[in-house]
Amino acid sequence: MSFLEQIFLLLNSILPNKVTYGTNIVDANEFNVYPFIVYQEISDRVQTYADNKSAVRIITYQITLVTESKNPIIEEQLESALNQSGLNYQMITEYVNDDNSVTRVYEIKQEEIKYE
Repeated sequence: MSFLEQIFLLLNSILPNKVTYGTNIVDANEFNVYPFIVYQEISDRVQTYADNKSAVRIITYQITLVTESKNPIIEEQLESALNQSGLNYQMITEYVNDDNSVTRVYEIKQEEIKYE
C-alpha cells in the first residue's frame, strides 16, 4: 500500500466520504459541504551531500481541513489520528475564508536516505 493510500484511509476514517486528493470536492453553492479534507503531495526533491556519497529524498504532503467554523473537536480527531499513526506533522497555517469557514493546513515530510 502506498503512503498516499495510507493517508487517505486515515483521513477517511475521520471524515468518511469527505476526503479527496488534490482538489476541492464540494461546490461552493451547495449546502452542508463542511467539513472536508483535501490532501496532496506538494513536493518531491533530492538533496545530495557534498561528498557525493548519499542523497536524501524529501517528499512533502499537505493535508487541508476545512470546517464551517472553528472546530477543535475535528482538529483534535485529525491530530490524534496522525499521532497514533506515528506520523510527524506540523500545523502550517490556519485562516478564515470569505464565507467564514476555517481552513487549517498540515504538512508531513518523509525523508528517504539513499547511499550511492
